[in-house]
Parts: sequence; C-alpha cells; structure tokens
Amino acid sequence: MRRLFALLIGLAMVAAFPLHAIADDEDALAAAIREAKFMESEEPNAPPDFVDATDIPVIGDGALGGLSGRHGRGVGVQVNDPALDNIQFFPNALPQPQRPYEFSIQSETSVAAFGRNVVVGFNNSADQPLVLTPQNTVAFQHRFLSGVGVSHDGGKTFAASSLPPIPGSPFTFGDPAVTVDRFGNFYYASLGADAIGRSLAFVGKSTNGGESFAPGVTVALDPGVDKEWIAAGPDPLHLTRDNVYVTWTSFGTGSSLKLGRSTDGGQTWTVSTIFTPVDNGGALSAFMQFSNPVVDRFTGKLYVPFLHGGNTDADYFRVLVSDDGGLTFHLLDFNVPGAPDPQTFPVVAPGTLADCGTAGGFRIVLHQGPNLGGGRLGLPVFRQATRLVTQPAMAAVAGRLFIAFNASTSPIFGDPASRSEIKLLFSPNGGGNWLAPLTVAAATDAQPQHVHPAISTDLVGARVTVGYHVQQADGKLRVDATSGIASQVGSNLNLAARQTKRMSPASDLIPSNNPLPTPPFLPSTTTNYDRTIRPCYDIGEYMATPGRRRPSRPRPAPTPSRTCSRSSSAPGPTERQRLSSSTRRARLPRAGPPPRPSPPDA
Repeated sequence: MRRLFALLIGLAMVAAFPLHAIADDEDALAAAIREAKFMESEEPNAPPDFVDATDIPVIGDGALGGLSGRHGRGVGVQVNDPALDNIQFFPNALPQPQRPYEFSIQSETSVAAFGRNVVVGFNNSADQPLVLTPQNTVAFQHRFLSGVGVSHDGGKTFAASSLPPIPGSPFTFGDPAVTVDRFGNFYYASLGADAIGRSLAFVGKSTNGGESFAPGVTVALDPGVDKEWIAAGPDPLHLTRDNVYVTWTSFGTGSSLKLGRSTDGGQTWTVSTIFTPVDNGGALSAFMQFSNPVVDRFTGKLYVPFLHGGNTDADYFRVLVSDDGGLTFHLLDFNVPGAPDPQTFPVVAPGTLADCGTAGGFRIVLHQGPNLGGGRLGLPVFRQATRLVTQPAMAAVAGRLFIAFNASTSPIFGDPASRSEIKLLFSPNGGGNWLAPLTVAAATDAQPQHVHPAISTDLVGARVTVGYHVQQADGKLRVDATSGIASQVGSNLNLAARQTKRMSPASDLIPSNNPLPTPPFLPSTTTNYDRTIRPCYDIGEYMATPGRRRPSRPRPAPTPSRTCSRSSSAPGPTERQRLSSSTRRARLPRAGPPPRPSPPDA
C-alpha cells in the first residue's frame, strides 16, 4: 500500500486538497482502501454488508414468505410492487429519540426466463415488519430482504413477493442470483441465516414457472459467507443431467472461493474450496471477491470468473474452468505483459474514495451534489452516493467467452478526477487466447461514468448485449444497453451492427449518506434514508440483462442475466428507488453470425 499512499498524496496536491485531507496515518489509509476494495470481513455471522447493523431483535413469526401483490404493465415494467413499500414509526418507543423507518429500497437484480415465464430476484427492504414489544421497544417480526418478481406473460405484468427462507428462519438477506435449468425449474440463491442467526447460503426452487418457491435448502453454513452466485447447466460427464452450482466468498483470516454443487436439482449439496488466494508480498493479496459462475450450455464447461484483490491500485480478474462438472478446476491464461502471473488480468476499479460514515465505511462511489466535508482521513462526504464494485460479468456459449467489466480511466484507485468505461474481453476458443479489450462505452464530458455492466448473448453467442449504468454530467444516472454481432478482426474484437439504446430515464441518486447531528449521535454517524440499509447504498452492486429460454426442446440454459433498467422517483426524504425490467430489446439486422453449433442431446 506504500506506493498507493504516495500516489494519493500526489493526487491530493494536484486536486488542491490539503495534505491532511488524505491522512497523517498511512496505516489508517491503507485500511480504508482495503475496506473500499471489500477486502475486510465483517464479524462472524454478521448480516451482509448492505444491511445496516442494528441492535433491534428479530422475534420471528413463522412466515414462509412475506408481502405479495400484483401490478401494472407497459414498457419499462416495474417489477417490485410500490404498494408494498411502507413507513413505520414508534415515536414513544425506547430508547429515545426514535426515528421513522422507511422501507423502500430495491436493488441488485438477477433475471432468468423460460418461455413466457420470467423470474427476477432483487434486494428488497420493504418486508421487515416492526412491532412494539411489552417492554416498549421495537422488534422485527422477520427480515425478508430477498424479493421475487414473476411474470407469466413475458414481462408485461409482474407479481411481487418475498423468497421463503429455510424452514424455521426469520431471515433472508438478499444478494439475489437466479437461474433456470433446461426443464424450466427456477433456482434462486440468496444469503440468509438460520433461526439462531448463523450465516448461510441457501437456494429456493420453483417447479411451477416461478409462481411459488419451496422453502430454502441450505447450501452451506458459513460464518463468513458473502457474494454468492448461481448457475445451472448440463454436466459434461452426464449431458442429460443439469447440475446446479453456487459459488461464494468465505471470509476468515483471509478469504477463499467456495463451490456448492448439486446433481439432484438442488435437494442436496456438496461443498468444496476451489481457490484460496495467497499474498505474494507484491501485487496480490490474500483476498478475493465477486465470483460469477456460468455454464456453457453446449459443452457443460463451468467457468468461474472472480476478482483477486490487489495490494496496490489494481485488482485482478481470474477465471477458473472445470471440464468435469465442478470436480476439478484449472485457471485460464490471459498472458498480459506486466501482470503478476499469466492467469491474472489487471483492472483499476472506478469511483472516488469517500467516507460513508461509521456504518457505511470507506467506499469508492459515484456521487452527485457537493462534498459536505468533515470526512474521516480528510476524505469527501457526499449525501447522494452509491458505492461501486468490480464484478466480472461473463457469458459462455459454444466456447465463445465474453467478460464485461467497468474500469477507471486513472491508474490510481479512488482518484476523484477519474472517469470510467465499460470494456469487453473476448475469447473465441474457450480461453485459449483473448483478443484486446473493446471499449463498449467510453467516458466523455457528457457521460463521464459507466459502471456495473451485465451481459447476455443470443443462443449461439453471436449477438451480444451489454447493459450498464451511465452517469451524466449533471450527476443523474440512467441505464443504457449496447448490442452488436461479435466477430474477430485480426487480433481485435469487433461489434458489427452496433447500437446503443437508453433503457431508462435519468434519475437522481438517492440521499443515501445523511449525516446525523452530534450529539446525540457519535461523530461520523450517517444514515441512509432507509435506515435498515447501509449508507452509500443505492443502485446496488450488479444488475441484469435478461435472456430467454425456449421451452420447446430441453436446452441448456444460460446463467442468470442482469436487468437493464432502473428508475426512481424524485429526490427527497421519502424518495424510493424502484426496480424495473425492460421487456423491449434492440432488434439488430443479422450480420453473418457464426455457424450454429449443435447442443448436447437433452
């Protein structure tokens, strides 16, 4: 971190920040940067890091799924039901003073489709009912933060509900990931906890097109579980069988990449450790995050891209691949000159290093509005901010591999003067070699920031769609999608018939990082407007571009895609971030796609 500290000191001088605005304590700054890179773990069995810490108990009510409702239709259909958002206030409860609870944040969408059935998973704070106890204190009846939206008409209308937890538990903790197998069974992976609060990853399954989900099945109890993801597809050794895979980060003294594997449709799981990062004393740390498994529906190969945290400005993508259904793995080569080893691809995460208060921590963020000042280590404080990550978004079809990612235009992590772009990596031969990255969305004065990409392809991996958030010069965010026919031209990737479309209106960032008065609150205490969600949490850390499966013949299904629309109401103390799913896709002329491969027999 010493090089990074020196670079930030130089950056402070260039940006006219006072030197004390960076830090007098190099170790404190290094710790802040590790936290901003999501390389610091929570306490064992803590709720996931988007849920704000609270001393409010959960008494449990035995529910198997919470609120539900049905609502409208149209282009840019809202998946969550706004009628379920709610405000609760107990002004005379203890301890004093009390503040209202506004439950109305939705984020982090994952989408899977099979015929006319569409299932959307999303974080949802609206299903956390409070009650007043006999002691005149407040308690949650349950905390169901894993939302479900289901449509049986191709996305014209949706019903919204909560994912059932594992039996006996009052907890689901979001980080949704949804997939569908060749037979139309939907699987929803989520973080959660058992009845006594032990952290776990679990999977809910629907056998009726997403209309309902059975109580969750525990994949693994893990006190350090975070950032789980799911994929389903043919076992390459048994092509008539679909396996289901769940990966996640397990934090302890360091971190490791875990795999849950099910060969019986999610009824039982075997768990293994498939990668443990090692600090090499140089560029590479002992931390990893943001795995995103995908299955090639033609070959059954399982690919697991993830981010290996760096000790300096850059972090590094790696990709594990299994040819035998998750039993063994090896790393793909990128062969980037100057990288720490041939299996790493360097990337600098976008965003400004900022203070999100004691509850939100130090994060890299997109922001809107002025720096309020007074941040710890001299870092800026923005009321309207949304934290960022660098998760590789991957698609794999017939050996054609695509990885979409966001990248800073600066070599310095947290550079407040940096912009960001969406890049696309492509391998035409299963990772045998990679073409030079293509810039899908370039930073401009009018559109300086582009983050959190998602990717989907057509059935043969020819037509590629990359969705992403765009921040305009006025600070507002919207979602765009760029589509085209992927082909190799020399050593470069080309997108023929390329088109970019706006998928949502532009909207302001929510007031997610609001300083609280001192006293009665401690210094550097901030709150999201929805006080159950951490400060600086707005758009979440991923989204989806939906792909659709045909039910006519059982086919291997692609990984959960991430949605391509977002909308929110006007800013204010009761502003609510909405979740949308666009049902209209770009129609591009067919421009010589590669020959259609033959899928495995189903």
